[in-house]
Amino acid sequence: MTDVADRANLDAHAPALPVGADPRPSSPSGPTGPATPPTVVDAAAVRTPLDDWLSVQADLSAVERFSRAHDAGMAGRGTGTWHDVVPLGQPGPDERYAFEVDLDACTGCKACVAACNSLNGLDDDESFRSVGVLLGLDAAGAAVQQTVTTACHHCDDPACLTGCPVDAYEVDIATGIVAHLDDQCIGCGYCTLTCPYEVPRFNERLGIVRKCDMCRGRLAEGEAPACAQACPTGAIAVRVVARAPAEVVMDATLPPRRLVPGAPDSSLTRPSSIYRSRRSLPSSMVAADAATIPIAHGHPALAVMLVLTQLAIGALVVNQGAEALAPDAASALRPWGPLLGLAAGIMALGASVLHLGRPRYAWRAVIGFRHSWLSREIVAFGAFAGLATLNAGVALLGPSPGLASRALGAATVAAGVAGVSCSVLLYAVTGRAWWRVAVTGPKFALTAAVGGLAAVLAVAAVADPDPLVAPLAGLLVLASGTKLGLEAAFLRHRRDDAVTANTRTAGLLTGALARTTAWRFGLGTAGGIAIPLALLAVVGSGPAPRVVVGVAAVAALVTVVAGELAERLTFFTASVAPRMPGSRP
Repeated sequence: MTDVADRANLDAHAPALPVGADPRPSSPSGPTGPATPPTVVDAAAVRTPLDDWLSVQADLSAVERFSRAHDAGMAGRGTGTWHDVVPLGQPGPDERYAFEVDLDACTGCKACVAACNSLNGLDDDESFRSVGVLLGLDAAGAAVQQTVTTACHHCDDPACLTGCPVDAYEVDIATGIVAHLDDQCIGCGYCTLTCPYEVPRFNERLGIVRKCDMCRGRLAEGEAPACAQACPTGAIAVRVVARAPAEVVMDATLPPRRLVPGAPDSSLTRPSSIYRSRRSLPSSMVAADAATIPIAHGHPALAVMLVLTQLAIGALVVNQGAEALAPDAASALRPWGPLLGLAAGIMALGASVLHLGRPRYAWRAVIGFRHSWLSREIVAFGAFAGLATLNAGVALLGPSPGLASRALGAATVAAGVAGVSCSVLLYAVTGRAWWRVAVTGPKFALTAAVGGLAAVLAVAAVADPDPLVAPLAGLLVLASGTKLGLEAAFLRHRRDDAVTANTRTAGLLTGALARTTAWRFGLGTAGGIAIPLALLAVVGSGPAPRVVVGVAAVAALVTVVAGELAERLTFFTASVAPRMPGSRP
């Protein structure tokens, strides 16, 4: 290294030659007479792209930087080592490590992606770093393109850590690195939804999530992370930066701060990464994949869990209401109403376990109760299942509801409502427009109403079709019409002038997911409106055969549940997540 540096210094002090001049000494005389003075050619007149390329290839930038640092007495600072893309020392008390990206140096070669995959032993289709492209126009109307390399931003307020129900994330106190604990992970994948940058990646083979940890093992030994070491232009480095304050006051009058144009609002998680450029990137730049709206994962097990838990709670609420308002007519519902609610709840909890990549560790899901809405949801639904079991047992043994039975039923309903509320907040905290409380809250509540009314209607029609069928069918039509109307109203966003997350979701529902949307509205209309209206007509015209009424009510329940499952699948697949810029498809 010293020899190279000395040679670089000698080269730096050598006299410069004009471009195009012959570096060899000229002879005193020409072939036919006295020597003629050398002609100095204007460099601008003869410089070609080949000259530029050769000059770049001859630039020993790392050696030159070391030489300058050595001459200034900065190389190694007595440690015997010199670092170019990693810090010379550990961060201080109010400091941390952070990725720094020189956008002007990034060429989009993806050497960082390949190195990350290779040095971390990742699967062929797995990488913790990606490269995207931004496109736009500058002030003069000229086209602008910028490549952007992205990895975990090791946020000061990491949403992956906050949302994890098993505390499978930790923040290194000394370095600020956010690391994932693979052994602790149960594979719920919730962190992939909470992270606005879509950094954690679920590994199907292992059944767990994995993410970038800034190659902290290499950093501890003074080595650069794989991506920084492999970058041929030195665009990626690790720097020591000041930690962000615990609370950031956002000024609503100012535009949101973003790492680069098109990135999520930095106030969501306070990322530590730094993107630098000597150019001023137009804020109107968009990602190259902005026009491509991917269909998200459907999470079928979660869809089943959400629909059945809400149906179970709705059935118990309707059952409790019927016992309070019409105790004589509701006597036919005991014990089948509480038993149906319990059965739906148990099936829902079973489906939720199937969603996990490592289901044998499902018991860990309550560890993060202090900070994770997923843990709180699990605790609430666990309490609901236990109370629902007691409630069903009392209904089997007791001929009529007493004060204790009503109190137990109310406690069961309260636990269920708490669980549904946790479900709403669980998705709302991800920051996705499609999952905000104003959309998810009414949607989940109406699913409970529609499913509960259809379930109790089926029980009432089979047990005693006369007293409760007509009012339950009427309420089912009202609830189903309201829910379908709200869902149809959301589709108006596809005509919005501005392109937003809601516009893209509406575009998915009427485009790539149009078939699922059609099934959802068809099944919902048939089971929630058409069949109940037919039941009202049959019951209103006089005594009807119990078999006909029972079969129709059960058909309404099955159709309603199928329609709600289709809606819940689009709840996941039509969700448009904020993300860092991607590349062209």
